[in-house]
Formats: sequence, structure tokens, C-alpha cells
Amino acid sequence: MSDIKGRVLVVTSGKELLDELTPSMSGRGLELVCVPTLKYAAARLQAGDCTAMTVDFTKIPPAEREAFLALHEQYPQVHMFTLESNASMTPTLSSPIRRLTWPLPPGFGDQVRVIARSVAMLADQVLFTTGAVQTAFRQSGVQPASLESTKGLPEFIREQNEARIFAAQAKKPKKSWSLLGGSEEEIPIAAPLPGNVVVAQFSGTLAEADALDAEIRKTSPEAVCYLISGMETVRYAIQALKEGHNVALPREQAGRIAGILIENSEGADVRLKERGNERILLLDNFKPALTSLSQALLGAGYEVTSTMDGEEALGLCKKGSFHLAVIGTAITFAKLSGAELAQKMRERDPELRIIFMVDQYPLQAALKGVSQVVELGLDDAILKPVEASRLIFSVEKALERRFLLLENERLLKKTKEQKDQLELVNGFQKKFFATVAHDVKSPLTAILGYSEVLTGKLKAMPNEQRYAANIQTSAKTLNVLISDLVDLAAMESGKLRVEIGTLNLMAVIQDVFERVKIAAQKRNLNMELVTPPVLPPLAGNDARIGQVVQNLCTNAIQYTKEGGKITIKAETAADRVIVSVLDTGIGISKEDLPRIWERFFQTKEAQGMRKAGFGLGLKIAREIVQRHGGEMGIESELGVGSRFFFHIPLTPPGTKAPAVPAPKQ
Repeated sequence: MSDIKGRVLVVTSGKELLDELTPSMSGRGLELVCVPTLKYAAARLQAGDCTAMTVDFTKIPPAEREAFLALHEQYPQVHMFTLESNASMTPTLSSPIRRLTWPLPPGFGDQVRVIARSVAMLADQVLFTTGAVQTAFRQSGVQPASLESTKGLPEFIREQNEARIFAAQAKKPKKSWSLLGGSEEEIPIAAPLPGNVVVAQFSGTLAEADALDAEIRKTSPEAVCYLISGMETVRYAIQALKEGHNVALPREQAGRIAGILIENSEGADVRLKERGNERILLLDNFKPALTSLSQALLGAGYEVTSTMDGEEALGLCKKGSFHLAVIGTAITFAKLSGAELAQKMRERDPELRIIFMVDQYPLQAALKGVSQVVELGLDDAILKPVEASRLIFSVEKALERRFLLLENERLLKKTKEQKDQLELVNGFQKKFFATVAHDVKSPLTAILGYSEVLTGKLKAMPNEQRYAANIQTSAKTLNVLISDLVDLAAMESGKLRVEIGTLNLMAVIQDVFERVKIAAQKRNLNMELVTPPVLPPLAGNDARIGQVVQNLCTNAIQYTKEGGKITIKAETAADRVIVSVLDTGIGISKEDLPRIWERFFQTKEAQGMRKAGFGLGLKIAREIVQRHGGEMGIESELGVGSRFFFHIPLTPPGTKAPAVPAPKQ
């Protein structure tokens, strides 16, 4: 189907995922193909008709995980999505590196606490510098080691693992009584075992994470590695697709896959480039929070200007200076409240996006801050203390919204400019056609008249008579072309005259047949007329319907080689009469068929055979038929021939021929 934008292969053993994905996929023109196993998936990818693949790791045996990743390496042009659950992400399963979203999945810290194997967490700069990952593990009773970089990480894990094994093998001292005095001996306190979790700051690419994971598992085969990031899901997914990497999503986010595919296909890379370096103004009265949040935003790639002074912030805020402002609503000794400051900033720069950071206590103040966000049309309200990852998520959403609003405004302006230009061109064309048709028609009529007189008077002079006949023939051809321009100008201005009366279709068809038969015989073409004995009463315009049949027959003669056949056929149906012109000519390709009704359009094959014409005849003929309440159609095969046909509705007995109004322009 022409409206299918792509085919997505879904690998799952159940139908729940298919039912969940179908609405979002079909709504975006994506077709789903479901297979249950790796074997069927490989066969389907080999067919080469899938643009993306979604693998439900919640239903796939863990042992096949690496096989699916290897399959993706064989078909890197196919986007791959993997769906994960708490069970598939558990550290008890040996697996290549897996991606965790922030915050950590429920119960993940508890799973890590009860296993002995080494767990490496590669955390992005924001999550590491704010200590978010380390804190989450400590709250689960796990004491992780922290490394500023991944340099030497494989060796560190190996050494920690060896130290744990050695400590576990050491015998614990037993209680005993002195043989002489009977007193209990002192028991030395055993040293705590080295931790099995290490959190390392990682700022590399997904490919570098894969390579690091392979090195870790080579030195410590039992180790498992995770990549954890606070990056917004769509941005992460588009980056992964750009790098040819698989996109790992929580199972509950499966419905976002269709949107990600469309987002990626419609120039996401261009949009990210156009957004450039986004500038953020950060204002708060608590310096430690201001410092940590500034570092987190800088680490996420934003340009940040921070201040504790509301007046200074307002002075910095000029149109275009910042893309977004993050305002702590409780500003000590400030002359303006957070709401007043936001209003004044928006007055200076209407495109500025604004986020409030609101104190949780007192409760009344918190509720007021949240309600002001709605009243002022701001982007978000975050309760303090603000976690860096939460702020970055909100910032990303607000900036994406800003970009989309500006992009929509730009596209709307561009569309209006193009519309104005198109109307200007169309207006010029209509005026040009009308002027040419009017100014040329009068002298052409004189040429036709005088050439006809000369042809009759020069019978005794064969050479001169032939010259006059050539003038007359060329003038007739020019007259047809000018008539097409006149009809086009009238049609596009809504003034094409089609006076509806009683239509004698049989007489019209027979008259056209007699006229075009002569031209067909000159080209050695077999001309045939097939009609019933009588035709039912119709409403229409004899001259205009004759123009339609003449155009179809003329085209058939021009585009049929010598020895071919042309048939004019009329037949009745329950509520209409159908007229067809069939030929054994050059035919029309499937690619050109949709464009056959466009003005000035001619197929490549037709251009090589046509003697004269603008390519307006079919468009005008279709307009005439539609003004009669009917429609035109075509059936054609390249190199075999064509059937052009039109139908006119029957006139109910006892009714007056209808007056068909001109179409609205």
C-alpha cells in the first residue's frame, strides 16, 4: 500500500505486545509483522522488507539475548528496539551490557545486595557528580565504590573480586576456653568483605560502552555491566539509532516506539543541529544547590549562567539571551516575587521558557507556586530539594517545546509565503492564458477563413494550393491549442460554460466516429464503433461531450502505431451510461497514471510521438464530465494499450435536465 511508511518486525511469544503496538503503529503508517522466535526473525530480516525490529526480551530466553544482538549486527540498517522488564534486567543473569533508565527499577538495589557477582554501573556525568546512583544503592544497603573515570575499571573489578574470594576463604576464629584458667579467649573481629558494586563516571559513546563491557567480562567472566543515564528517552533513542545501536526501553514504554521511528525519520538529526547550544539562566537563593545544579546542567551540555540576585537575572534577560530560565520562587531580599520576575522576563523575551523551583514548606506556599505555573503559562514546577536528573528532564522537555513552537511558527510563515507566491504565479498564468487566447483568437479566425478561400481558388495551381492547404491545416491545429487555453482559463476562473440540456449521446458518438475515422484510416488503424440500439435519456451538452469523445479518440489515434485498433464503445448500467475509448497503443506506466490528469503533463513515451499539444485535453475533458455529474477513469498497461472511459448519470423519467453549477474556486 502506498500509505505504508515502513514495516516493523515484532519478536514475541505472546499477542499482548502486538495488540499494544498496533494502534500507535498503524496510526503512523507502520505495518506490524509478528514472529515468535529467533529463527523466524532471521528469515524475515533476510527478506529485506523490514525497517525496524522490536524484540520482547521479557518473552525471549535469556540465552538468546546475544544471538539477537548478533543478528542486528548482520542487518545494521534495520533499527532495533529491545524491551526489558525487571526480570530481564536482573543482575543474576549473565548478559552483555544493559541500559537502565533513571531512576533505578524498583527492587534493583535489593537484587544487587543479595548476589556475590561483580556489578559495574557506568553512570553519566550528571548522575555521577550528583551522587544519585551511589545514594540509591546505599538506601538499599549496598556500599558501592566510586571511580571518577573508567580508566583501569576492568582491573579494579578483577582485583575487588579476587579480594572478596580471598576474604571469604579465610577461616573465621572460633570461641574457645583456656585450658589453664577456663577464661574465654578474645575473638578478633573479621574485616568486612570488599563491595561487589562499582559506580564509574562514563561519558563515552554506546560503542565504547560495548567495548568496555567486553573487556570487563573478559577479565571477570561473572561480572555484569550496566549503562545508566538520565537522558530523556526520545533523545537517547534517536542518538542510539544514529549510531546504529539498539534502543533499550522498559517494557511499559513500548508504545513510544512508533513515535521514535517517525521522529527519527523526519529529520531529528537536523533539528538537534538547529537547536545548537542552548543557554539557561539559573536563579536561586541557596548557593550549594545553585552550584550543584549548574554543574549538572553544564555536564548535560547546556550553557549556564547562575545568579542569586533577581535584579541581576532580570538585567541579564534580553530577547535571545537565554532559551530557558530556572527560577527559585523564594528569593531572599528580592524586590520582585518569582511570579513577578517571570512575567517581566516574558515581557522582555516572549519566547523564553520558564521553570519554577518551589519550596515544599509551608504547604500553602508550595501550592501557590504550582498554581502560578498554570496561571502564567509556564513550563513546569519542581519541588525542592531539586534532584539534578529531574531538573534536566524538565529542562529538556521545555526546550523541546520551545523549539517546536518556533519551528511551527517558521513553517507557517514559510507556507504563507509560498502560498502568496503560488497565488501570484497562478494569477499571472490565468491572465496570460486569457490574454493570449483573446488576442490570438481574432487574427487566427481570419487566417482560417482566408486560407480556406485560397485553397478553393487555387485549384488550377497545385503547388500554390498545397501551400494554402498547409496554412489551413496549421491554422486548425493552432485553433485547437488556443481553444484549450481558452477552456483552461475559463475553467480555472470558474467560468467554463457547460449549458445542460437534453443530450443525444448516440448522435454525438456517431458524429465523432465519422470524423475521426478518416484520420484513423490515414494511419492504417482499424476503427470500430460498438453501441446498443438505443441509449436512455441523458442531460448534458452535445458540443461539450463531443469535445470529450473527440479528445479521447484523437489521443488514441496519435499514440497507436500503424496496424492497431481503436474502439468507441457505449454501454448502459443501472444508473448511468458509460462511454469508453479503447486502443492498442503505447499505454501508460503505473508511475505516470496518477499524474495523467495534471495540466501540461505528458508521459515520456507520449512526448516522443505527439505532434502538437499542451497536455491540457484530459484535464479539460475530465472537468466537462464532472460538470455533467459524472467522472472519468483510465485503465492502462505500458506497451499493451489503454481504456479511457467516462460515465454520465441517467436522467430520471419526468424530470427536467439538471443545471450543474460551476465548481467553487
